[in-house]
Amino acid sequence: MCKVPPARLPSVVLALVVLAGCATSGGVVTLADGRTGSFPILTRTLPTRPEMVEQPGTITGDLTLPAGRDRVPAVIVLHSCTGVTPNLTEWARELNRMGYAALVLDSFTGRGVKEICTGHASVNPGSRLADLFRAQELLATHPRVDPQRIGVLAFSHGGWVALWASQAWYQRRFMRGTLAAPVAFAAFYPVGCNVRLVDEADGSGGAVRIFHGTADDWTTIDHCREWVARRRATGKNVSIVEYEGARHGFDVPFYARPQRFPDVVNSSGCTITQQPDGTFVDDTGKPFSGASPCMTRGAWMGYDARAHRQSVSDLQAFFKEALARR
Repeated sequence: MCKVPPARLPSVVLALVVLAGCATSGGVVTLADGRTGSFPILTRTLPTRPEMVEQPGTITGDLTLPAGRDRVPAVIVLHSCTGVTPNLTEWARELNRMGYAALVLDSFTGRGVKEICTGHASVNPGSRLADLFRAQELLATHPRVDPQRIGVLAFSHGGWVALWASQAWYQRRFMRGTLAAPVAFAAFYPVGCNVRLVDEADGSGGAVRIFHGTADDWTTIDHCREWVARRRATGKNVSIVEYEGARHGFDVPFYARPQRFPDVVNSSGCTITQQPDGTFVDDTGKPFSGASPCMTRGAWMGYDARAHRQSVSDLQAFFKEALARR
C-alpha cells in the first residue's frame, strides 16, 4: 500500500500514482515514510538509435543517512560506464561521515545493461538526466532531507550527466518544475568536457567543481580546462581541481596496479559540437557517433592514494560551501 494518502501528495506525485500505482507497480512515489536502503525509481529510457522510441523505465536507488534526526543536505551519486562499483559504496559512507544523505543511483541494471564502456550497449546521457531529476524529486519527500540543499557527485560517464544537469537548457528539458535545480555538481574525471553546447552561458547558477588527474588519457584534462574557462568567462561558479600525475579512476583502490583496457571507447580526440536543432556533429561536421574518425579505443585506469585522499578533503570543502544553509 502507499504510505501517504493521495489527497496529501503533490500533483506530480499524484500523476505518478495514477500512471504507475504504488511501489509494487514499478517504483516508489514518496519517501515520506523515512525509508533507507534500496528502492525502485520510475524514470524514462530515451532512444539510443533512430528506430527506437522513448519508453518508461525503472532504476534503483540506494539511500544511506548520517546519524541523527535533523534534516541534512543530500547528494545523488552517479556511477561511471562500469555501473555501480564498490568504490561508490565507500564514497556514500564518506558522504555520510561528512553529514550528508547519499543516494547511489544504478542506471544500468534495471535497463538490462552491465556496462557501456566498450560500446556494445548504450544508455545515453538523456536517460540518466531523467534518472537524476526523478531521484531528486523523491529525495525531496524524505523527512530527513533538506530539499533546498541537494547536490550531485558523479564519475566519468556520470560526470557527463552532471555537467549537462548544471545547464539550464537540460533542466528545462528534464525537470518538471516542482523543485529548484541541484545547487552543487561535483564531477570526477568527467566524459563530456569535449562537447560544446549551443548556449553554454545558459547555466543554472549551481556551483560546479571538476576533479581531474593530469595523466588521464581517457577523459583528457585539456578539454575540461577549456570547459571551465569558457564558463568562467561568463561569470559561472565553476572550477577544476587538478591532481598531478593521476590517471582515470584515481579514487578506485581496485586499480592499485594501473591497468590498460584496450577495448573501451575513447572520445578524448574529438571535439563535439551541438547544432541549433539539438543534434551533435564531430570534427568533420558529420553527425557524431561511435564510428566518427576521431574515436579511438583503449585507456588506462590507475589508483593514486595521494590524489584520492586529497580529493576527499577537496570534495568536503566544496560541498561544505555549496550545500551550506542559506
